[in-house]
Amino acid sequence: MFTLTYQTLKSRIQDILENDGTEFVAAIPNFINRAEERLTRETDVIGLNVFAQTTFNIGDPFIDRPIDALIVKSLNYKTTEGTRIQLLQMTNEYVNDYASNRSEKGSPRYYANYGSDKLLIAPSPSSASTVEMEYVAQPPVLSSTTNETNYFTDYCGNALLYASLVEACYYMKNPSAGQVWEAQYMREVSGLNNEARRSRRDDMIVAANPSGGEDNLMNGQP
Repeated sequence: MFTLTYQTLKSRIQDILENDGTEFVAAIPNFINRAEERLTRETDVIGLNVFAQTTFNIGDPFIDRPIDALIVKSLNYKTTEGTRIQLLQMTNEYVNDYASNRSEKGSPRYYANYGSDKLLIAPSPSSASTVEMEYVAQPPVLSSTTNETNYFTDYCGNALLYASLVEACYYMKNPSAGQVWEAQYMREVSGLNNEARRSRRDDMIVAANPSGGEDNLMNGQP
């Protein structure tokens, strides 16, 4: 895979599509930004995972999601003895049924998404334990002034380039060329997701389900 930066990516888009028009060049940052957003939503690569810590408030059944959290993947807390307890994600209905009286405190066992900015914990915590959250976040957006590189340029360069070319082709009203680059993009994303599935295998045969229970993740190819 070639070494990619924000500037080299912009140059490659121009070179491949042979378009030096002023309006086209000015629009290239938008193509790249949309490609980054698409990669975040369509790939499940480990490099998008972020870890953050917070604390329970005694008797408060809610904790805030980090502002950049797109998907919360796991939640655990540390007991006074230092043991990590993994919470299981459930539906809002299940959590409400399990702990119908939110004023009752105990050792948390479950959590559910509560809107776009909070998590609902059940039962409400009885101690101010340290909480560790793993979530998916959009990498820092590429920019000529702040970020010349990010996770996508370092590890997903081909997919980022092809997704940018798709956006550029539709901007140029050339959907047939866009379909060619779309096929290349989908091939790259398939490989990235397959690589991620392989990294989550628990026995090199079946993908591990981090929440426990039945293995329901797709198998990767060797």
